[in-house]
Amino acid sequence: MKKNLNFYITLWIVKLISAGLKLLGKNATYYPGKLALDICPDFMGMLDKPKTIIGVTGTNGKTTVSNMINDILIDNGYKIINNKYGSNIDAGIATTLLQGATLFGKSKKEIAVLEIDERSAPKVFPYITPTYLICTNIFRDSLMRNAHTEFISEIVSKNVPKDTIVIENADDLICSGIAPNNAKIYFSIDKLDTDTKEPHNIVRDIITCPVCNTKLEYEYYRYHHIGKAHCPKCGFGTPKADYIANNIDINNKKMCIKTPTGEQL
Repeated sequence: MKKNLNFYITLWIVKLISAGLKLLGKNATYYPGKLALDICPDFMGMLDKPKTIIGVTGTNGKTTVSNMINDILIDNGYKIINNKYGSNIDAGIATTLLQGATLFGKSKKEIAVLEIDERSAPKVFPYITPTYLICTNIFRDSLMRNAHTEFISEIVSKNVPKDTIVIENADDLICSGIAPNNAKIYFSIDKLDTDTKEPHNIVRDIITCPVCNTKLEYEYYRYHHIGKAHCPKCGFGTPKADYIANNIDINNKKMCIKTPTGEQL
């Protein structure tokens, strides 16, 4: 998206305000981006972004996964920006990007790691195309915002850019169905000793096949609707994972990762 005069004026104003807020001891993780979007609605689209953008979305675990990725990249010497201390909606993401940009809107960083609220997908993805988008899981959440998993998964699916590679939790039949036409990488945790044949929960977010409405059959449950299942009628079920965590030793905090080639790491 081509930069215009309004963009540059907005950038300089919010850069100045951000610096002033920090001098006052404020984090300045939300308001500069909010103001930028109020003045210049296409602000995020005009800002240059890092070459690689890693987005993290889902109901639970967004912050944990984002922080793990941040730490790994920093430990390996990459220059990154992230919204670790800020908002995960559009204003917070705009703030993060402008903090990693020069006075002319050029990116100073190699990689952006962005935690993205699921409901913010329609406001973020028109302007940002993640290289990778990790979806941790999809559950019913607060009744006011995320009361139904189909509602949330549809919002994300409709807005994920077609060029984004989506990394999904294969153990979650809702999450693994998001963005069906995108290139995908699936991750999973191998069967655990604590997995059960019967569900722990009375309420589960997926019980019947979303394709033919037949009751799903579970090989095992981990918790809630997480586990391994298939439809006995149409074949819908848990996708084959590309990367599998196995040999998990919870007491010693160790595990192995099986790669697509069968190599154990």
